[in-house]
Amino acid sequence: MRCLGHAIVLVLLCIKQTAASSGSYDATVCNQKTYTSRSGNLIYVPNAWNPDGQGFQCMSVRDSPPAFDATWQWPSAADTVHSYPHVKLTAPVLPVTLSNISAMHLTSKWSMGVGSTPAPRLSVDTKGLADLDVTANVAFDMFADRSAEKSVKETMAETEIMIWLGRFGHAQPLGWNENRPRISLTLGNVEFTLYYGKNQRGTNVFSWVATENALSLSAEVSPLLQYLWREGLVSAGSFVGVVAFGSEAFRSVGDVTFSATDFDMVLDTGAAPTLPPEELPKSKSGSARATPDARGSWTWLVLNMSIIGSVGAVLL
Repeated sequence: MRCLGHAIVLVLLCIKQTAASSGSYDATVCNQKTYTSRSGNLIYVPNAWNPDGQGFQCMSVRDSPPAFDATWQWPSAADTVHSYPHVKLTAPVLPVTLSNISAMHLTSKWSMGVGSTPAPRLSVDTKGLADLDVTANVAFDMFADRSAEKSVKETMAETEIMIWLGRFGHAQPLGWNENRPRISLTLGNVEFTLYYGKNQRGTNVFSWVATENALSLSAEVSPLLQYLWREGLVSAGSFVGVVAFGSEAFRSVGDVTFSATDFDMVLDTGAAPTLPPEELPKSKSGSARATPDARGSWTWLVLNMSIIGSVGAVLL
């Protein structure tokens, strides 16, 4: 009985230590499982859709305030995305056509470091990540299709639109190495450059990539979407059905933890507020700046029309 008593004590201690080690997490999900917040407004998805046999990924979630920490390790195939741990941002108006988005305000803060302990808020362990040969990005990810039904299914949607806030190692968007004119738009103090191409599934992927890592974002991003449909790269009638924020994980020879907080989306519908192309002033820089006017609407102030004309249409 004395031994049994000790065994019971040890079990209780183990239970207490496990609870303490989980901190204030409300759930931990791995592989392809998901977790829906108690409010029902956020869906957390580890999305280890292409795992290698030697790696793993798990995602720990806090309901209030909303946050998650995703720890992963994929030691092989640096040129392949193995997972995309992310949170889906919901809105009652989704799916909504691109031409009916009057404003989309996205916010997020993130950090990335080595090991299973989250890095300090708004920080990146650059040397540690390089030592582990980490290849990854940090990005908002949207899916769109001319069919509303297909737009809410990532594997069926014909168009993917990404907004990269971070890039590590050898992570490169589709079209990175193609020799074509580049378009850049500046939102606030973050400059984004557009790259695009088709993935293996045949999806048209458009990636707006920040020229430098942006550890926080609070911006009205509809100009990035408007450029695509106003220039015929994506159909104006395409429905946006999925909006998510997370990190595409390619490779790491050791544990990496990506942390995300303060993510949100405010989506307004109505006529897209911008000037028609013929009224936009031209420049030689090939860049455009989007700034709010006195009414809070967005206007493109600088745009190189000769470069736009050479881009051509990808999807009509």
